[in-house]
Amino acid sequence: MKCIRKISMLLFMLALPFALYSSGWYVGIEGGYSYNLVHADSGWLNTSDENGHGFEFAVPVEYKVTDHFSVSSGIRYIMKASEYTKTVEEGSAYYIADDITKMHHFLEIPLTLRFSEGNDFVRGFVGVGGYVGVRLFDVDSGRSATQTIGGNDSMVYHDYTEIIPFSGNDNLFDAGLLGEAGISFSFDDIGYLYLMGRYQYALTSLSKDYRMAYHTYIDNVSAVVGFMFEL
Repeated sequence: MKCIRKISMLLFMLALPFALYSSGWYVGIEGGYSYNLVHADSGWLNTSDENGHGFEFAVPVEYKVTDHFSVSSGIRYIMKASEYTKTVEEGSAYYIADDITKMHHFLEIPLTLRFSEGNDFVRGFVGVGGYVGVRLFDVDSGRSATQTIGGNDSMVYHDYTEIIPFSGNDNLFDAGLLGEAGISFSFDDIGYLYLMGRYQYALTSLSKDYRMAYHTYIDNVSAVVGFMFEL
C-alpha cells in the first residue's frame, strides 16, 4: 500500500500546476467489460492457459489543459481472468483433471494523455499512457478430479470456489501501457457521457523469476461506459 500512496502523491504533484493554471476538472464513474488475452510460457506438460472474461469499475479524474488536450487518471478495479485446463493420460485415453477459471483481482492507477476533436455536443478522442497497480487477491473457481483405484472409469469430480493465498512466487506489482479511443456527448454544464474502447499491454508477469515458475502476462481489451461530472 506504500506504493499506492507514493503513486497518488506523484499524481497530485503532477496535477498541481494544472490546477493553479485554471479550473477544468472532471470526476466520474465508469464500468464495463474486459476480455483478457493470456500469454503464458507454461513449462508443465498437458496444461493450457486460455483467454478469459472479466469486468472493471473505475472512478476517473480528468483535467482539461486546453480545448483539445486533457490528462486523465483515477483509480480502477479490474478483474483479469484465465481459463486453466490440465489433462492427464491414462493408457491410450486422456481425461480432464482440472478445469478452472483463475480470477486475478487488481487495483490500478492509470495516467493518460488525451486528444479530442468535435463540437459542443459530440467529440471523438484518443489517448495513450500507462498504468501501475497492485494485485489484491486471487480466486479459483471450477472443478477438479480425483482418481480412485478403479482408474479412469472411477473419476470423482468436485466443484469449488476458493481464495488462493499468495506465495513468495507471486508478483503483486502491476504495470503496463495503454491506448484508448472513444466518443463523448456533452450535457451543458453538468458533464459528459462517453463510450470508450481500451487496450492494455501488460509489462509485468503474474509470477517472479523463481525456480520452476513460468511467466503469465494478461493483456486486456475493454469496452466501458462512463459519465464525467464537471466540477
